[in-house]
Amino acid sequence: MIRATHAIGAWLVPALLVIAGGTSASAAHRPGATPRSLLDAPERDPLAVKCAGTPRSSCRLISELRDGFTMKQQTAEPEPEPTETLAQALDSAYRTAPTLQAQRYQLQALDENYAQALAELRPSASIQVVGNYSQSVFGRTSQANRPFTRSSILTDNSLAATASVTQPLLTGGRAAADREAALALTGAGREELRGAEGDLLLAVITAYADVRRDGAVLRLYADNLAQLQAMLAEVKARKDAGELTRTDIAQAETQLQLVQAAFNATIQQQEQDRARFALLVGHDPGVLAPPPPLPMLPETLNDAFDNADRLNPELSAAIASERQSRAQIAAARAARSPTLSLGASATLTGKAVPFYSRNDDQVFQGQAVLTIPLTTGGRVSSQIAQAEDRNSAARLGIESARRRVVAGIVAAWNAVATLGRNVTVGVAQSESARVFDEGSFAEYRAGLRSTFDVLYAHATRRDTEILLIDNRRDLYVAQATLLRQTGQMEARQLMTGSGLYAPADNFVRAAERNALPWDGIVRAVDGVNTANTATGTLAQPAIGHGPASIVAPTAEHEPAAMPIATHSPSVPRPGTSGIPQSGQMDQRR
Repeated sequence: MIRATHAIGAWLVPALLVIAGGTSASAAHRPGATPRSLLDAPERDPLAVKCAGTPRSSCRLISELRDGFTMKQQTAEPEPEPTETLAQALDSAYRTAPTLQAQRYQLQALDENYAQALAELRPSASIQVVGNYSQSVFGRTSQANRPFTRSSILTDNSLAATASVTQPLLTGGRAAADREAALALTGAGREELRGAEGDLLLAVITAYADVRRDGAVLRLYADNLAQLQAMLAEVKARKDAGELTRTDIAQAETQLQLVQAAFNATIQQQEQDRARFALLVGHDPGVLAPPPPLPMLPETLNDAFDNADRLNPELSAAIASERQSRAQIAAARAARSPTLSLGASATLTGKAVPFYSRNDDQVFQGQAVLTIPLTTGGRVSSQIAQAEDRNSAARLGIESARRRVVAGIVAAWNAVATLGRNVTVGVAQSESARVFDEGSFAEYRAGLRSTFDVLYAHATRRDTEILLIDNRRDLYVAQATLLRQTGQMEARQLMTGSGLYAPADNFVRAAERNALPWDGIVRAVDGVNTANTATGTLAQPAIGHGPASIVAPTAEHEPAAMPIATHSPSVPRPGTSGIPQSGQMDQRR
């Protein structure tokens, strides 16, 4: 960010020259005065000779009449007609940003987890076809035992086809737990999408404000450059008239070059901000219109906390992740429960060639399979304990997310409050700087101010107005950041008339794919023996007790001053790097 703040030293050197050299507008610059140094000696030209010994006002009048000079006052150029609004930039980013589109595909992939969980209670059917062909060539001994068969070659073939259907009825609650976990995972994915959307919109708003700030600062610098160029022209004219010296010209030229350097740096910053805008929005920025006030800003800090508690995507994602881990506990416990499934199969067995279905054997079977687990060697108990520990970590993750949200809201709220005050102060400061600038120049024309005083007043006014532009930009971005922390930085909240992505549509399509009329009945039957999903009291892992203290150094005396590091270790650990072979470096064997 370019902030036009000149160091005190930029003005201290000319001020010391004024004090030490006596280059004041009322003494050392008086025509005919003895110069304090060779630098202060005015060049002798006909106009300077003519002014020698005359009152100062007459010489000033001669220089003004000579050049017909009128001083340019600092007035920022008006903004050009806008061609793009903030709503258009947000809409373009919302529709075309690759990161946001990729996040939508990630969410659609998560929706398939629920479809897969629904499939656990749907029937599965398969057909298995097995064809066999064999050829036997008999030796002399075997052929001798077959006196009535002349051929020593025997061929045979068979065909068996089996169609089977299996319908689960009871899963011990595992299917219900998987559905709950998939729903929670989809919920977490939706919150992550909201978070990615909020980050993108906040970045667009920031880039939009940056580009507008750069344009306003450039217009101020351009106007200030024109003002300083006019000031330099007057200083040169008055130096020719014998009123001022080369020191005044050097002062004006120095400030002109300083502003030119700041102008160049602002152009560079503007191009960087324009490139970031194009990265986010998908096209270069046009002439950006002033951004409108942001909606839904909380009126009190408690309102901000309440909104975040309901809407912050990171906090909501942490809550959904805890719900998913709790469902995984139930899925692990379901491994201890009996399961029941129904199955049916039809098998057709006979010759493949020639094929006559009436000659084939047909077998039809139906079965009910009840599985009662007895022992798994501790595997299920370990899986349950593992799921419970992960759920405990997820529950602590909710508190961790809440603390981060609170800290973010406090920081954003304080930034908005502070910057709002700074904008109010900046408006008054800018007005005072304007009076200071205009009054200093008027007094300079009357011979009451030096060149340094006028240049300092010009710079003060310019820097004050640039600081006000920066504060207004920062305030707008801070307000957007506060909306992001409260979970209200969404396209549906900020814009109207724009097409919005509906994540529920894909979820419904995934859930209804391959649905069967009796799905609800089977889920009701399976839900009779649903595993318990309640979690107990959250206890911290055991930690040793003892008085806390800072680790003391091993040596009792003060540590010696550490020398400057002049080298870095370059020898890798054994087995962590390749050794070049002689000949070909990358020959594989």
